[in-house]
Amino acid sequence: MRPIRRKRSGPDTRNSTPLPKNHRGPRDARLDRLVVRPAVHDDLRVIAHSHVALLPVGLFPSLGARFVRRWQRTFLDSRHGLGYVVVDTAAPGDGIVGFLLGTTDQAAHMAALLTDRRTVASLAVAGVGALLCRPRVAARLLRSRAWPWVRQLSRRRAAGAPPNSSRPSPQVAVMIALAVHPEWRGSGLGETLVARFVEDARHAGAGTAELVTPTGPTGAATFYERLGWEAGPYRQTRDGDGLRGYRLHLRDPE
Repeated sequence: MRPIRRKRSGPDTRNSTPLPKNHRGPRDARLDRLVVRPAVHDDLRVIAHSHVALLPVGLFPSLGARFVRRWQRTFLDSRHGLGYVVVDTAAPGDGIVGFLLGTTDQAAHMAALLTDRRTVASLAVAGVGALLCRPRVAARLLRSRAWPWVRQLSRRRAAGAPPNSSRPSPQVAVMIALAVHPEWRGSGLGETLVARFVEDARHAGAGTAELVTPTGPTGAATFYERLGWEAGPYRQTRDGDGLRGYRLHLRDPE
């Protein structure tokens, strides 16, 4: 798969950094062309299409690139969000060859998102529009997710609000998505993106980082285990896909 090209839109290059040279394996001379920088809104069209093509597991990718782009924007707009892209500076228009999205505090990110009525409404409209264009996905959603969600919500309402706790919840960073174009895999690019995420999450105060990856051929369990992430629980999605959680401690235990 060739990297998708985007029109040059003048992103802020002050935080751009070349890929480090201490990656594992033989040095790939092409890495000198690559730069890691924060993602901007103008990148979303490219990374949304990459997400759908390279990370197809789950409901959101099945709703198409337009919905995914709207969802990804919430991370760039959030004070708790993180986003990076890797661009090939030798390609016309700086071809994006990898990206990472995540949060420095997943609970705070979700709490802020759910109180933003305009963003929630925009996501809902985009989701309904995507489902109307994809009747098979809509039918699968109703069968596998909608009714279970209704039952779960009913049980929560019947149980009432949980008791308040004076103990603050630990800050957990979450890596939402990491994708590298196939021609660049094995070059150290993914490892560089993960290291950037871990560094920024630790600097933002997170004590733990978490992620979920498929256990099938589209997953990256071996990659994360090599980087020191600890394997967590296994679960299956309502579509039957296997997922494995991983955790990385960002601070020494007190």
